[in-house]
Amino acid sequence: MQFREKSTPALVFPLLILVCVLAMGGCQTAPEAPPIEVPSEPEPIPADPGAIDELLEKAEHALTNDRLAYPEEGSALMLFNEVLALDEANSDALRGIERIVERYLELAQRAAQRRQFARSRSMLTRARLVDPEHPAIEPTASQVLLLTNARRDRLKLDKSLVTARSETLQQQLGDLGKKARGEGCRTTITARSDAEGRWLYQQLNHAKGERRIRATLEIGSPPQVEVLCF
Repeated sequence: MQFREKSTPALVFPLLILVCVLAMGGCQTAPEAPPIEVPSEPEPIPADPGAIDELLEKAEHALTNDRLAYPEEGSALMLFNEVLALDEANSDALRGIERIVERYLELAQRAAQRRQFARSRSMLTRARLVDPEHPAIEPTASQVLLLTNARRDRLKLDKSLVTARSETLQQQLGDLGKKARGEGCRTTITARSDAEGRWLYQQLNHAKGERRIRATLEIGSPPQVEVLCF
């Protein structure tokens, strides 16, 4: 039996050469990519001290004239915030905003004492809008609520009767003094002089009772006595 020798196809040799070339190329190290440069952030431009001083001066003037937060344009709040935009840690501006809140609270108390309760609540609302976390807001709101719900007795006095030390007036003041001795009551005496105020207090004090009359004297006109009971 005769065996025929198989011939290698001509295509095999080019493939072998290609495999060898690829194998040799795989042993070579790929070139490294160049590093990427990240641009650095620009240095912050320092605030102009002159501009800050000018804003603080304008804010102080607005605060002194009760241009607190409304209208917004030119208000103390707007100007202090402009300072903080230039210097976020500026102590004068931070304290200035606190002073705005304190002024609103002062106006709220004053309005409540004058029985202007709607205005008092409005001032409290504005204080909260400026800084809702201010620690004095809630105690002031409690005081305003007490004043809103308090019982008031006011006696407006005829000047001529006060000057004459009228017996009729003495009786009226004695009756009011009984209320002034009540628990949780305080009295405000408005008189034209210290001597007149002391005389009015003496007439109140003639009322029977053990509780001491707590009274505050204010110099003014016309004379009157107000008893406020909480």
